[in-house]
Amino acid sequence: MKQVVMAVALMFAGLVLAAASIDPGLPSNYWDNPKATAGKAQHEWSKLESDLRPEACAQCHSEQFDDWKKSLHAAAFSPGMVGQFPDMGVAGANACLNCHAPLAEQKFTSDDEMNRSVALLLKHPQGFDADANLDTQSLPLTHAGVSCASCHVRGWQRFGPPPKTTGTVGKLAGVAHAGFTATRDFEASQFCASCHQFPESMAINGKPLENTINEWKKSSFAKQGVTCQACHMPDRKHQFKGIHDPAMVRKGITFDLKQQGKLAIFSITSSWIGHDFPTYVTPKVVVSAEAKNRSGLSLKSWQWEIVREVRYENGWKEIRDTRMKSGETRNFITDGLPDEVSSVTFTVRVIPDNFYKGLYDDLSSGEQQAQASVHIARARKQAERNDYLLFEESIVIKNQ
Repeated sequence: MKQVVMAVALMFAGLVLAAASIDPGLPSNYWDNPKATAGKAQHEWSKLESDLRPEACAQCHSEQFDDWKKSLHAAAFSPGMVGQFPDMGVAGANACLNCHAPLAEQKFTSDDEMNRSVALLLKHPQGFDADANLDTQSLPLTHAGVSCASCHVRGWQRFGPPPKTTGTVGKLAGVAHAGFTATRDFEASQFCASCHQFPESMAINGKPLENTINEWKKSSFAKQGVTCQACHMPDRKHQFKGIHDPAMVRKGITFDLKQQGKLAIFSITSSWIGHDFPTYVTPKVVVSAEAKNRSGLSLKSWQWEIVREVRYENGWKEIRDTRMKSGETRNFITDGLPDEVSSVTFTVRVIPDNFYKGLYDDLSSGEQQAQASVHIARARKQAERNDYLLFEESIVIKNQ
């Protein structure tokens, strides 16, 4: 009898373990008007647990907070966007917030609330306390941009990836906030699609304005199972680095410089980028070459641009798309070198906010509300500071 009971107990334990290994996935409406506080709370929340501010999360998740606070997700409620709100009105502003501050709790309920937010950002450019001090002035959750709760809280419940140590999925018990639901959906590229893959209805020349997930699907990265998180959240770091970070871009690009006959050939390979380079319509990469004589006098120069250029003229139009595909190698050749050439210098400059610079200039040249113009001016200065030199190297030209 004892053996039968033991067998039944083991079988039951096996069923429990099997159930625990079934990944529940995310609720089907996870990114459809996401609301952190929807429905009735499942248990009695403490004041800290009920606080959706990232400062509250930082009390236990300090490492993630310290990474996140320096990321562009934390700065998503940006002056360049907010400066456009007065002309947009509350409906247009909330459309922007769908990605820049996604929670329903972060949306504006009126033009007055929106205008107060425009004014408040002038006094408090950072929408949270970087030291995670809960006693400082509480700013609207909207100002925290893509905050912790934006991705991890729905209907009072917490969701996240499986623990590193066990990989267990499903509802996991815990003292804090009644545990959480672990799902591998957090490690899938599709998790990022809500904001980083625009719908086909927003296609220009057959490609949505932001088409990152589709670009990834066509790359070798997708075939190998290398997800967005593998590059942009390595070891689950909440830094979300991209085109604005020189080290991140250098990691994804391989350069080669050589002379072939009377030609200097500079090659760029997108060796570790799982989508087009660059993926969005906002950056531009400028490749330049300059031929010099022995005295350092410039003899001839060349310039190429890697960009997807779009323009709004009674509807969006694509002017050109010279971006590189994932895995592509492109050669930049200085043909017609002068006889007295001694060297050729190649440079690669990245302008992460190229499109926005033009937008801010256009906005500044028109009529703007006073507070809005201050935001746009700040955004324009920051966009200029974001430019950087990615590569510079010279090759000595040998006589043939």
